Amino acid sequence: MKTDKKDKIVTLKTYDDLATATVVKSELKANGIESFLENENAVGLDPLGGVELKVFSNDLERAKEIIEK
Repeated sequence: MKTDKKDKIVTLKTYDDLATATVVKSELKANGIESFLENENAVGLDPLGGVELKVFSNDLERAKEIIEK
């Protein structure tokens, strides 16, 4: 995947558990979308937070379509 230097990283979705976030991240990768997890080590420590699944803004709409399947 080629990324534009102006392409920002945005939050696609926030999950309550690392396992679900990891499965979705794998599904995105299988469809050619690079994604990142943030706060994966803080799950359980901060009840208000969660694992944030992030993608490049250029991939946001396609990523939303994939996770809605």
